[in-house]
Amino acid sequence: MKSMVKEKRLRILHDEAIPEGEIGLNPKLKNELDIKTKAEVVVAKKRFVFKVKTKTTLPEDKIFGNPEDLLKKGIQNNSIATVRAPLN
Repeated sequence: MKSMVKEKRLRILHDEAIPEGEIGLNPKLKNELDIKTKAEVVVAKKRFVFKVKTKTTLPEDKIFGNPEDLLKKGIQNNSIATVRAPLN
């Protein structure tokens, strides 16, 4: 039996404190989704892979990314995104 891919649909918010190419997650969310060092974020059928930084101060129901980086990829502030460990 194939195990289900653990993923969640969450809001992705712009945060200046996050470096380009990375997303910020709460450690509990990272563990819950079995994410190691990279996470795949899907917004409007476009897939992006980011390095993961964890901070306990971040809320568990949101993910955070660098505003410039996200806007270059066409991801608006407060967009709904699916986040999971990369499939490959």
